[in-house]
Amino acid sequence: MGSDSLVGRENCYTCQSCGKIFTTVDRDAGVTPFMVGHEEFEPNGTCSGDCYSAFYPSGPRPPRIPAPSHEWYRPSPEEAKKMSEAMQQHIAKGGLDLRKIMERVI
Repeated sequence: MGSDSLVGRENCYTCQSCGKIFTTVDRDAGVTPFMVGHEEFEPNGTCSGDCYSAFYPSGPRPPRIPAPSHEWYRPSPEEAKKMSEAMQQHIAKGGLDLRKIMERVI
């Protein structure tokens, strides 16, 4: 599988505490984590559970699964310099960072 085939993949993360499902999309090829804290998806939320990856399920997204709300992307060198040392190392080894997908106003 070439790196181009990794771009656009969708994955789901399910919170082990509250059961909420978050769908992500890969904007760039790279490494994503198996587990993400719920607060990464909802910084001002009340749940502090851990969200576990569904390991990129194949086939079309079932209707009960929400559209992607967050994206995995490769930060620019300038963005990476502002991150923690651990995050900088993650990015240097091919890791991606997570951000909320913003609506584009045209």
